[in-house]
Amino acid sequence: MNFFRIRNGYPNHTGVIASMQNGGEVADHPTPDGESRNAGEPVGVALEPLDAGGLRSLGNACLRRGETDRAVGLLCRAVKLKPSNPAFHVDLASAYREQADFARSAGCCRTALMLKPDDPEALNALGLALKGLGRAVEAADQFRRVAALSPRMVEAHYHLGLVLTDQGQHAEAITQLQRAVELAPGRIAYRKRLAEVLLKQSQPEHALPHLQEAVRLRPGLADLHFKLGNALRDLNRLEDARAAYAEALRLDPTLIVANARIGITWKREGRLHEALGWFRKAVELDANNPHFWHRLGELHNERDEPEEGETCWRRALALSPPEPAPVHVGLGVALQDQGLLPAALEQFQTAARLQPELASPRHHLGVIHEQLGEMAEAEEAFRMALRLEPDFAAPFSRLATMLRDKLAEPDLVLLESRLADPKLKERPRTRLLFALAHVLDSRGDYTRAAELLREANALALKWADGYHAYDPADHERFIDALAREFSSAFFQRTAHTGSSTRRPVFIFGLPRSGTTLVEQVLASHPKIHGAGELRLARQSFDAIPSVLGRSVPPLHGVAYLDGPAIGKLAEQHLAKLHELDGGAAERIVDKMPDNYQQLGFLATLFPRAVFIHCRRDLRDIAVSCWLTDFSSIRWANDPAHIAERFRGYRRLMDHWRSVLPVPLHEVQYEETVADLEGVTRRLLAACELDWDPACLEFYRTRRPVRTASIAQVRQPVYTSSVARWRNYERELGALFDALPVNDAGPA
Repeated sequence: MNFFRIRNGYPNHTGVIASMQNGGEVADHPTPDGESRNAGEPVGVALEPLDAGGLRSLGNACLRRGETDRAVGLLCRAVKLKPSNPAFHVDLASAYREQADFARSAGCCRTALMLKPDDPEALNALGLALKGLGRAVEAADQFRRVAALSPRMVEAHYHLGLVLTDQGQHAEAITQLQRAVELAPGRIAYRKRLAEVLLKQSQPEHALPHLQEAVRLRPGLADLHFKLGNALRDLNRLEDARAAYAEALRLDPTLIVANARIGITWKREGRLHEALGWFRKAVELDANNPHFWHRLGELHNERDEPEEGETCWRRALALSPPEPAPVHVGLGVALQDQGLLPAALEQFQTAARLQPELASPRHHLGVIHEQLGEMAEAEEAFRMALRLEPDFAAPFSRLATMLRDKLAEPDLVLLESRLADPKLKERPRTRLLFALAHVLDSRGDYTRAAELLREANALALKWADGYHAYDPADHERFIDALAREFSSAFFQRTAHTGSSTRRPVFIFGLPRSGTTLVEQVLASHPKIHGAGELRLARQSFDAIPSVLGRSVPPLHGVAYLDGPAIGKLAEQHLAKLHELDGGAAERIVDKMPDNYQQLGFLATLFPRAVFIHCRRDLRDIAVSCWLTDFSSIRWANDPAHIAERFRGYRRLMDHWRSVLPVPLHEVQYEETVADLEGVTRRLLAACELDWDPACLEFYRTRRPVRTASIAQVRQPVYTSSVARWRNYERELGALFDALPVNDAGPA
């Protein structure tokens, strides 16, 4: 046989079939460089076959090796030599498809079908070409014809499944992909694609066996282990998911996203510290990935680290994320948690402008309006969020809790119907149960409210299990350690080392003990700035190791505190307070209930500060906590945890009273309600400030309030919250019996 080299040719298929029909010669074809050359013209000597079959075989071999240009040339020659064979045209269509020349590929297929109508191979190839041209509906029609003509032609089922997936017809897509897997159980790509669709359709239990089989068949493919991790994660088999992601990383260390997925599994278990390490690793390895910064920002927000969260969100925005609106929302939340409401408001407004159909910015705008006392604006924002996303539980629960007995009857009916929906997921159900309980409580239906609260708190506990789970024993150990470190000997050793300022005013006590009311009263004085709930005390405490230059836990560093370290910590704390009001007010109030745990530390830094301890009947506090859907108080859902927490609080307060070198100004909630002016005069005297009658009209003061007492401090004092526990004595009698008492009764 003689051989020679030719240039690759590009035939005009319309011309080919016309020449065949007219019995004429096949026309010359343009070459890739634009020359017109006879396809048979020799351009050099090489070993290439002259017969059509040989050219076709060599062309297909080149195609398999990825030599698409040469494959096209060889197959063009084969077609010219044997234009009546439809299989040759189908092969050339495949070569054009590899070059992404889908129009020519479709032309080849139609030529083949003129020669052999209903040829499954040609129809399948035409479907692929049409898919490449973006004509998905026509492509699906071709694949369906193939499946009908040749039911066992696996490629048709597979590609029909892909096209249907792109069209959003997931049920039929899954059926077709399942058929492909049945016909070719060893094809990894088929199982992988089927599993991907099943995962997107929230069917991880059906995706899992396909991924497990794919991994068994090809254990060396990192992507299969990664997808397996996704299925296991969705099934909440988090330890197994981490193992799959770890294997994916071992096989392919460049698969950076697996680091983030491992972080997600730790986050779901409430192991936020472990999650933090993996998210940080992801951003270290790919600092230009906005999604990783998004994940890290979410984690910092959840860890109550809004400053760190703000940094992450701003970094994500700087990287121009494909969907910036959720990033603006995340940044807004971080700013809101820092008390920077105007800046947060701007972020939520930006998100709403960028994505008007997104409900979450409207919800957060409502929360800010509510915190600012702008109740009409808050209601409108919540209702707008619900118009955009009717099943969004957060704004509905916020709206109902805000309006309570003023909730319109149609809203109440809708709330009841939502809760009757068996498909409602646990977390939104929990929110709505708490909301409806507040409405019923305000209407005096305590029996039904108690039933809802029992279910809501049980669901909250279930949701928090392993995620935000509360460990009473761990808290007991913490209380013991605080009492041990902040002993009488410690205060004797550190006497006269703290700051001489009288500017800070610390308000503390158990949640729902009246701390917000007392702050609002004092913040109504023109010389007092109410800073709200600050995390500053805990942040200053956590800074102990860095100030000391020691790698020890903060509590262990207390023993090493000396004058210079205490002075530096106080100076840093005061500088952050100064940022809040520019130093304009004579006194600045830091109202954080849990600061009762930080009293020893705060009294060391600021021995001349004012320390106000808010007290209330523990039974009323217990009921109020049990009624409230707290986002960050992990012990409020379990009566046993409430009782334990209150006992620890009482024990620690008894310790502080015995060792603190500073006076504690005790404020009883019931006395405040009965004699607001008398209590207020006493507190202003402690702050060394003159009387101002504006304090008695605290409800007129326009300032942000970001606690569960938003509604209460927008109205004059009322007595209905005193002895509220009697409404739930039957439900919580055992809890009341377990609470600590003293000679004055529960306090």
